[in-house]
Amino acid sequence: MNTNLLDVKNLCTYFYTDEGVVYALDGVSFSVKKGETLGIVGESGSGKSVAALSVMRLVQTPPGKIVSGEVLMNGENLLKLSGKEMRAVRGGKIAMIFQEPMTALNPVYTIGSQIMESPRIHRGLSRRQARRVAIEMLEKVGIPLPEKRVDDYPHQLSGGMRQRAMIAIALCCNPELLICDEPTTALDVTIQAQILELINDLKKEMNTSVLMITHDLGVVAQVSENVLVMYASKVMEYGGVKEVFTDPCHPYTKALLESMPAVESGRERLHVIEGMVPSLSNRPEGCLFHPRCERRMEICKTLRPELIMAPAGRWVRCWLYASGPRTLGSIERG
Repeated sequence: MNTNLLDVKNLCTYFYTDEGVVYALDGVSFSVKKGETLGIVGESGSGKSVAALSVMRLVQTPPGKIVSGEVLMNGENLLKLSGKEMRAVRGGKIAMIFQEPMTALNPVYTIGSQIMESPRIHRGLSRRQARRVAIEMLEKVGIPLPEKRVDDYPHQLSGGMRQRAMIAIALCCNPELLICDEPTTALDVTIQAQILELINDLKKEMNTSVLMITHDLGVVAQVSENVLVMYASKVMEYGGVKEVFTDPCHPYTKALLESMPAVESGRERLHVIEGMVPSLSNRPEGCLFHPRCERRMEICKTLRPELIMAPAGRWVRCWLYASGPRTLGSIERG
C-alpha cells in the first residue's frame, strides 16, 4: 500500500529566455509520506523554489514551462488537471508559505480578509463564518488579541507576526501538504525557533505533510525526517536526515555540512566551497559539481552520473559510488 501523499517523478522545468534555455529542474524525483517533513536544501540557484512552484503549478508561462514528468498527489497527476481543477487544489489540498511575507501579503487588504478568502472559496463559508475561522487561526498561530489583529494591515505587524499570519492563511483550510519556501528568512534567531516550533506543532495537530525548502541545514536537521540535496537543477543526495548528516556520501553534501559554523569544531575559519553554482543555461559537461569538487576524477569531467542507490542506503549522484560498466548504459549525457 502506497503511503506517499506526494510523488514527484522525473520533473523537468525549463525557462526559455533570449540567452537560451535555463534548465531550472532537470529530472528531479522525490516523495513525501503522509505526516512527513521532507527538507530540500542547496545553494541559491539550485532549483529549490522552482520545485515548489512546479508542484503548485505556479511557474510563470512564458518564459517557464513544465516540460515533462509527473506530480502525483494521492495518485492523481496534478500536471493533467485543468486550470479550474488546479485552483481547487491550491489552498484546499496544497498550501504554500512564501519567502517574504511583506511582499506575499497584499498591503491594501487587512490580515483577516486575506485569511478569509480561502475558506470562503474552498469551504463555502459565509463572511461571518470565515471571519470566525480567521480569528481562530490567528489565535492558533500565537498572535495576541486576534479579535483586534484580524482588522490590522500587514504594515501594522512585525516580521514575526506577518510570518505567523502567512501560516494562518496557508493552514486555514487544513491542507494535506504545506510547502514552506524559506519560512524563516530575515527573522532573528528567537523568532525563527518559534516559527519552526509552530509549524511542527501544527503539522502534528493537523496531520499535515510538510515540504521544507531552505538553505539552512540547521533548520532541516531540526524539523525534517528526510532530506533532498539539490545542486544546479539536479538531485545530488536523497535519504534520511540523520544518515545523510552523520555520514554524507556526496562531496557536495559533505562540503555544505563543513561550511556550517560549529562551536565545538575548533576551526578558526569556516570551510569554503570554491567557485559558484554554474549558469543553468550553460552547464558544464560531465558531473555538474565537478569544477568545484575536491574528489573529482577524469570520468567526472565528461560523463554525468545517474542517481543510484549507494551502499549507505540512500540515493546518490556521484561516480564515487557508481560502477562504470554497470551504469554506462543509463548515464545522462549532455
